[in-house]
Amino acid sequence: MTEVSKKLDREGWLRRLDQTFAIDQAAAGALSTLLNLRVAYLSATLVPGQPYDRRLLTFRGDFEVRLARECVVSLEMFEEQMAGEFERSYRLSPTAPSVPEGAEEAEEFPFQGVSLIDMLGDEIALNISAFPRKPGAILPDFTLEIEDTSKKARPFAALESLKKTHEGK
Repeated sequence: MTEVSKKLDREGWLRRLDQTFAIDQAAAGALSTLLNLRVAYLSATLVPGQPYDRRLLTFRGDFEVRLARECVVSLEMFEEQMAGEFERSYRLSPTAPSVPEGAEEAEEFPFQGVSLIDMLGDEIALNISAFPRKPGAILPDFTLEIEDTSKKARPFAALESLKKTHEGK
C-alpha cells in the first residue's frame, strides 16, 4: 500500500501537518482503479494545513495528469491532459469555525479517515471532460438531403387511377 493511498485518521493527520506529500507515477495504479481510466502520467503535491486552532484541517493541492480517453467523435484513443489546483477542508470538531471567504464549505471529517489519492481522484473526477474530444477531431457533416416527393411516383398512384377509371364507368 502506497503512502498516499493509506487512510489516516484525524490524529494521524494532525501529527503530519508539517509534511508535503508528493504523488507521482507510483500511485497511478491506485488512481486508475479509482477513476476506471488508464493514467498515463501523474504528478501532484498536497499540503495539509491547520490554520484554525486544530479544529479545521485544510488540504491544498495542485496536480497534473494525463488520462487515456476515447474520443467521442473519432472513437480513437488519445491522452487528455488536465492540470489544476484545489482546496478541501474538513471540520475536526462540531465547533470548528467557518471556512475563509472564497474557500469551499468544510465537510465533517470522515470516520474512516482521509486518503490523499481518494481526495485527488475526487477532484479529477469533478473536472474531467464528460465528452472527451481528440484535438483536431472533426464532426462529420450530417446534413440531410430531402428529396422532392412531388415528382416521385407515389405508392398508391396505381390504385387511384384504377378508382378513377372504375368511377368513370
